[in-house]
Amino acid sequence: MPVSTEDYARISDFLARYCWLVDESDGDGWAALWTEDGVFAGVSPEPIVGREALRAVPLVMMKQNGTAMRHMVGNLACDYIDGTDAVLARYYNFVTDWAQGGRMNCMALCDVTLVRNGESWLVKRNDTTLLAG
Repeated sequence: MPVSTEDYARISDFLARYCWLVDESDGDGWAALWTEDGVFAGVSPEPIVGREALRAVPLVMMKQNGTAMRHMVGNLACDYIDGTDAVLARYYNFVTDWAQGGRMNCMALCDVTLVRNGESWLVKRNDTTLLAG
């Protein structure tokens, strides 16, 4: 079932902040958006599990790609899972490199499981599939 308009707006804002924090190499801020046992799969040979391990992701990405990398969320579709306290958010993530004039770094499909956290959300799992790049 599609999410309410209010939840869609909050999830869209949440994912924008998720992208900003990783692009700004804010490991603490980015890790705080995940559950303690969060899982990020598909971007490394093995899934990255737990907030402590996730905290390192933005710094690793900056070292690999520099400070001009930018993530853009597109075609966001959100559906409730088992009631209204969990959501599957599906979107395309278009990653660009502005040190190279906005050149495409990669395009990915993200299947993100979010769980309600008061007025906001936390990432429980992000299954990313690279489509190009």
